[in-house]
Amino acid sequence: MKHLRLSAFLAFTALSLLSCSDEPKETPLSIGNLELSETKPSPGDSLKIAYTSKDSLVPEAFYVYTVASSAYPVDLNLVKDGERFTDAIKIPDSADGLIFHFKNGEEYEANGEKGYTVNLYDAEGEMLPSSKVAIAHYISGRGSYYGIKTESDSTLAAYTQALENDAASSEDWLLPQIYLMSRSDAEQANTLAQKTIDSYSGKTLTEKDYTTLFRLAQFKKDQPAQDSLLAILKTEYPKNTWVLNNYVSQMRQAKSVDEQLEILDDFNENSGADGTQKDFLYRTIATTFLENGNIEAYTEYMDKASDDMSKASILNNLAWERAENGEELEVAETMSKQSLDIIDAQKSDKPDYYTAKQFEKSLASTKAMYSDTYGLILFKQGKVKEAIAAQEVAVADRATADVTERYLQFLTADEQYDKVVEKATEYIKDGNGTSATKEYLKTAYTASEQDEDFENYLSGLEKIAHDNALAELKKEMIDEEAPTFNLKNLNGEEIALTDLKGKTVVLDFWATWCGPCKISFPGMQKAVTKYADNDQVEFLFIDTWESTSGEAREKGVSDFIASNAYTFNVLMDTPKEEGSREYDVVSAYEVDGIPTKFVLGPDGKIKFKAVGFDGNTDGLVEELDMMIALASGQ
Repeated sequence: MKHLRLSAFLAFTALSLLSCSDEPKETPLSIGNLELSETKPSPGDSLKIAYTSKDSLVPEAFYVYTVASSAYPVDLNLVKDGERFTDAIKIPDSADGLIFHFKNGEEYEANGEKGYTVNLYDAEGEMLPSSKVAIAHYISGRGSYYGIKTESDSTLAAYTQALENDAASSEDWLLPQIYLMSRSDAEQANTLAQKTIDSYSGKTLTEKDYTTLFRLAQFKKDQPAQDSLLAILKTEYPKNTWVLNNYVSQMRQAKSVDEQLEILDDFNENSGADGTQKDFLYRTIATTFLENGNIEAYTEYMDKASDDMSKASILNNLAWERAENGEELEVAETMSKQSLDIIDAQKSDKPDYYTAKQFEKSLASTKAMYSDTYGLILFKQGKVKEAIAAQEVAVADRATADVTERYLQFLTADEQYDKVVEKATEYIKDGNGTSATKEYLKTAYTASEQDEDFENYLSGLEKIAHDNALAELKKEMIDEEAPTFNLKNLNGEEIALTDLKGKTVVLDFWATWCGPCKISFPGMQKAVTKYADNDQVEFLFIDTWESTSGEAREKGVSDFIASNAYTFNVLMDTPKEEGSREYDVVSAYEVDGIPTKFVLGPDGKIKFKAVGFDGNTDGLVEELDMMIALASGQ
């Protein structure tokens, strides 16, 4: 990939043109496609940036400033300036590091997986003590989401150096160091954890000390120590976060509303701290009362919960359950309307982990989802025109196939055939058409007495969708080495990837708790059935990241596959160590979320990687067909 680069002189000149009044105080800094007006920026400085993009459209961009182990994102408002995009920011006084993110189209451009990271310096030009480790910590936790690759060894080295240079920084870096270390060397991590625990012996302990010891006991899975420390925290520091979280754990395990009320009374008597934990207790009790048919008590307790976004989510889930079952639709309508009202009232209450634009986008997406619920409830009550109005909000935000199908259903019921033809045509051409979409189109097309034969019209749309999708897939095709593996399937047979060289192989990483994975499986079964007689194509479903282990894990997976009559060849990914949530093969393939599919060509190399599932079963099968054909060299 070619990038436009500037010589040092040209870069300096271009950046100085950003402002007629200010000259950069030193030689500009060049990082990949990013140019900065200072080589060693400091907190409080005004910093000019210029980014070169391969796309003519303004990139979606933001930067993150770190403050020790915390990170705060801020929007960039790039403007086109010749061949580059520019902006200026004022570095917050509290910052110790900067990370810039640029999204071109659907993908983040991450400087060849190295990222755009900028250390900060003091007035003497010395790097801030926490700058290196703060950036490393952020990249370790969030970098992969933005296309940045990091090595555990380098992050561990940053933690170690920070702790050696400043023992007081242990509050920020000790536990992350231990947890990260445990991924590669569990024995060393346990030794360090125990050494840290021993270091507190004989000291007068503060709340921070007890909290650290409690978290170390959690790491070591030492339940007696956890219980003992929690009892001390509950007595001495009843508003401690871990004490409050324990009430949440108790509430999750309660088997009746009477038990739940006892937990709430204990909480209010001993702590009573306002916040997310208290809100959770009230919401849980309210939901239980609703399940028991006590609407009055449900309303009383739900009203006491003040965490509006979580409350809105609960209300939407409760409303959706009733909408799907066609039960208590008036109650469901009230709940759904409340959830939408809460979203509309949230616009000025941005959390720290969002930029302003990200928060606005998140609210729009959430409102679309809740509007889908509201639309279905209204439709089932016979309020068709109101349902259409709600569904128009739902389909405005990258709607999945089931949402667009409901929109067409409502329009068809209202005999808005021209609109059905318009929208169904759009969905099919964009590759989002389903069997139901095509049926609604056929009904509307026939009713509106179009001149062209329907089958010809539909074939034309499908060809457009196919050609566009094929062109995009050709652009996305890669040629990367596929990590080899030997895994056992549910029959105890060992499957070696190297034995399948010469065939096209589809790998699907999944877990029994993963909703999108399970929703995609009917489509995957269609694909498996379609290629059942093709001995040149193999499907392997790699179960990973399960919360159970050993025989319990294998039984859970086997029961799930059998109960759904799937004919999948399921391989069991191996944990890095007993009880670990880190697994070998999923880590080797650098998977960040599931479902994730890889299509390997006959040469054994990865040709495609696909993350997630958009809800379109027919589209999934068609996409796999194209990927398999391209990977096979057809």
